[in-house]
Amino acid sequence: MHDLELSTEEEEYFSVEDGNSGDEEDVEEDDEEDEVEEEDGEEEDEVEEEDGEEDGDWSDEEEAGGVQNDDQKDADMEELEKEYMHLRHQEQDILKNLKQHKDEDLLKGQAVKNQRALWDKSLELRFLLQKAFSNSNRLPKEPVKSSFCKLDKDVEVAYSDLITSSKNTLNSLLELQEALLENNKHIVQATDGHPGVSANRLESSKTVDAQNHNDEDWSQVAHMYQRIGAFRDKSIDKWHRKTQVTTGAAAIKGKLQAFNQNISEQVASYMRDPSRMLNQMQLRRSTVHVFGTVLTEAESKEQEAQTEGGDPELLEDSEFYQQLLKEFFETIDPNSSETAFYALKKMQTKKRKIVDRRASKSRKIRYNIHEKIVNFMAPMPVDLHQATPKLVNNIFGLKQHKSAATTTAV
Repeated sequence: MHDLELSTEEEEYFSVEDGNSGDEEDVEEDDEEDEVEEEDGEEEDEVEEEDGEEDGDWSDEEEAGGVQNDDQKDADMEELEKEYMHLRHQEQDILKNLKQHKDEDLLKGQAVKNQRALWDKSLELRFLLQKAFSNSNRLPKEPVKSSFCKLDKDVEVAYSDLITSSKNTLNSLLELQEALLENNKHIVQATDGHPGVSANRLESSKTVDAQNHNDEDWSQVAHMYQRIGAFRDKSIDKWHRKTQVTTGAAAIKGKLQAFNQNISEQVASYMRDPSRMLNQMQLRRSTVHVFGTVLTEAESKEQEAQTEGGDPELLEDSEFYQQLLKEFFETIDPNSSETAFYALKKMQTKKRKIVDRRASKSRKIRYNIHEKIVNFMAPMPVDLHQATPKLVNNIFGLKQHKSAATTTAV
C-alpha cells in the first residue's frame, strides 16, 4: 500500500511537474507567437505606411489626370456641339433649298403648261389660216381687180370686207403679242442696250421695206420683230447649249465648227443671202390659176423666160406648214407622225414641169440630142452628073487607049 501511495504521490508529483512544464512550454509558445505577431505587425505597419505613401502619390496623380480628363471631355463636347450645330444648319439649308427648288419647279411646270397652251393655240390659228393663205394667191391683180369691182358691186363689197377683216385680225395679233411682251420682264431686260443679231439684220430689211412700202402695218410688225429679236436669240442659244451638253454634241465641237455654231449665228449667215429661200417660196404663175388671167402657152413661156424664179406676188410655205403638222402629230401620237407626214406629202400639190400636152402620143416629132455624137455625121451619097465619066475619060485619055486596043485586036 505504501508503495502504491508513493507511486500515487509520484504520479501526482510527476503530473504537477508535467503540468508546470506544459505551462512553461505554453508560455514560451505564446511569447514566440507574440514576437512573431509583433514582427508581422511591424512589417504590416511598414507596408501600410509604404502603401499609404504610394496611395498618396497615386491620388495626386489621379486628381491631376482627372482635371485634364474633364477639360478634354469639355473640349470634346464643345466640338461635338459645334459639329452638331453645323450639321443642323446644313440640314436646314438643304430643306430650304429643296423647298425653294420645289417652288421653282412648280413655277417652271406652270410656265411650261402655259407655254404649251399658247403654242397649241398658235398652231390652231396657223392651221386655220393656211387655206386662206393659199387661196389668196388666186386673187386678181390690178387692173383686173378694178374692172371686177366696177362690173359687180358685190365684188367690191366683198373686197372691202376682206380688207377690213384682215386689218382687224392683224391688229388683234399685234395687241396680243404686245401684251405677252409686256408681261415678260426678261424681254425688257434683254432689249436694254442689246439689239442682238436679229435686230441688226432687221435694220437692213427695215430700210428696204421703208423704201418699197411705207405702210403702218408693216412698220408695227417690224417693231415687234425688233423687240423680241434679242430675247429670242438668247433663249434659243441657251437651250441649244443645253441640248449639246445632254446629247454629247459639245465633245465634237472642235471638229465641226460650221454645225456647232449658235442657232442665231446660223440663221444670220443664212439670211445674208435670202434670195435662195425666196426663190423656193415663189410660185410660177402658170401653176396658179389667178382669177381674170388666161395666158396662152406662148405668153406663159415668155413670162417664165423673163423671170428666173417664180412670181414674187405668189408665195407658198408648204415646207414650213408640213413641219408644223409633223410636230403637232408627234405631240398627239408619236407613232402616227411618220405615216401622217407621208400621207400629207402625197396629198400636197407638186410643182409640175411645163410640158406641151399636144405633143403626147407621137403627135409631134421629138428630137433628143445626144451630146456624145453631136460632132459625128452619117455618110451621105453624092449624086454625080451624067457627063462626069466622059469628062474624066477625056482628061486622062482613056477613050483613045480603048480605041487603039480594039484596032490591034482586029
